[in-house]
Amino acid sequence: MSDVATLDSKNTNAIPHDRIDKSHKRVLIIEDLGEMRLMLKSYMTSLGFNNIDVEPSGQSAIKRILEKHYDVVLSDYNLGGSIDGQQILETSRKNHSQDHSTIFIMITADTAYESVVNVLEYQPDSYLVKPFPPAAFFRRFERVQKQKEVFEGINAARKNKDFDGMELQAKAIMQQSPNLASQCLKIIGESLYAKGRYKDAKSHYMLIVQKNKKLAWAHYGIALCELKIGAITAAITKLEQTIDLSRHFLSAYDLLTDAHEELGNLNDAQLVMSKVLEVSPRSTDRAVRLAQISMQLNDWGTAEQAYSRVIRLTRDTSYEKVEHYYEYLKCLTNLMSSGADNSKYADKFKRALIRLRSFGKTNPSALSNSFRIEIQQYLTRDHTGEAIKSWKQWNRLIKSGQASALSNAQKHTLKKRLGLL
Repeated sequence: MSDVATLDSKNTNAIPHDRIDKSHKRVLIIEDLGEMRLMLKSYMTSLGFNNIDVEPSGQSAIKRILEKHYDVVLSDYNLGGSIDGQQILETSRKNHSQDHSTIFIMITADTAYESVVNVLEYQPDSYLVKPFPPAAFFRRFERVQKQKEVFEGINAARKNKDFDGMELQAKAIMQQSPNLASQCLKIIGESLYAKGRYKDAKSHYMLIVQKNKKLAWAHYGIALCELKIGAITAAITKLEQTIDLSRHFLSAYDLLTDAHEELGNLNDAQLVMSKVLEVSPRSTDRAVRLAQISMQLNDWGTAEQAYSRVIRLTRDTSYEKVEHYYEYLKCLTNLMSSGADNSKYADKFKRALIRLRSFGKTNPSALSNSFRIEIQQYLTRDHTGEAIKSWKQWNRLIKSGQASALSNAQKHTLKKRLGLL
């Protein structure tokens, strides 16, 4: 990146010097621009890091991040693909693939990130807005490193599930460093909750809210406790407050959906999932959940749109699944059976079916399911002749072992529907 200053001898005084051996520590750089990747790697090398992995895309980075632990992750925010830096951060934290000791720094050219970072549920340890000079990078990195050292004992206690130790250390740090009070209060609440002391944890979070009503994470903590003690309606209210304070608090939407489903409020659950996808449009898990809820409501239009999003986001990635195509085809079939625009949905059906059979060609069960749903949609449209052709092709694949076999009862039922008996 031409407008970002490169590292030279004039800036070496900005490099923090310490005696910690960093040669064994793992670093992951996620950046789609080659020049920026080289620059970040040179910065980390100058700091004494030698074990450095580099990834140009979010998809490949997530695979790496779930496979091994990294001590430092430097990620660009906008990676130009279907997965951005925020999703990588969220995935690593939710799956605990990177623990609290990992330094995660977001690098972005998007100035809008500055206005939302403080209310994000999963916050990076720090962030830098491009362009930035080397000195700014080194200052920021050193500051984060020092803060991680302060919480090192707590991270060790967390790994050992020593929740009493976490709580005691957090209180001690808060006494010594009042500027770290927010992090420490979060840790105390986390430890009380982890010990199953839900009423105490709720009281802790409520005291925090009394002092600062705008802390979304404290409202969320209360909701977690309410759910554990069976106060679902009260939890829903708190989760709605959490979202009002921070529309980027993604777990609040997930938990709110859980609560509505628990009460049987599927329409409300569907609405919540629709709203979270406006905030996190690339979340395949949430799109799948919206589709599943919509199918329970027989809202095939919303389900079709949700699965269409899933297929678009996962195509040619490790997250592409035959199940998504099968469910999508089911949605299209139901839309056609309800009298929707048959020609439009028939065309979508054909394209998805071709992709499913190409993608799942080595999966006998997937092939059989594809023929089953194809025959169903032909019969829905009164195209019996096409349905019979499909059955004959399917039967040949069953005999060759490429498609999974039907039971005698299933075969009898199918032939009866096709008028072949």
